[in-house]
Amino acid sequence: MTSYRLAKLSELDELKTFLFHHGANPWNHLPLEAVNSEFALIAAGQASAVVAYRDQQPLGLGIFYHPRALPKNYMTFSQAKPAIYIAEVVVHKDHSGHGIGTGLLNDIIHRAPKFGAEILLIDRHTENMGSAGMMRKSGFKELSTFVDLDRRDVGNRSTTVLYFDLM
Repeated sequence: MTSYRLAKLSELDELKTFLFHHGANPWNHLPLEAVNSEFALIAAGQASAVVAYRDQQPLGLGIFYHPRALPKNYMTFSQAKPAIYIAEVVVHKDHSGHGIGTGLLNDIIHRAPKFGAEILLIDRHTENMGSAGMMRKSGFKELSTFVDLDRRDVGNRSTTVLYFDLM
């Protein structure tokens, strides 16, 4: 059975390695500086990481920014509501397609009100159908699609932003 919990500060280095190993693919934009910034936010209590695990083994990782740390470029999508931005959802390569990513999203949705959030935001490469299905299963709805040449190197080079309204 897969369980979900908040990451411990003592395991952040291990989780960063997990992110790079299992999250690297043509759809994901994982520059070292940005990932280091995400983990610094977690260490500072401005973001959180949820770990999916079974038998002490990490199977997935979700990273979300608390409303006060919402990246400025996502404020326009928050509809003036306190928002959580889900920056990463990564599943172990040997366990993809088993609902772990959806479970991570659902866990974050469940935790979001405790952080004062009214809306959750997430994005994906427009052509990433695996992420699209995971987000749809968790109830996220498309909000905006735009060409994103800074973050997307493959396909149509577009990003789709989605939201989940908690109210």
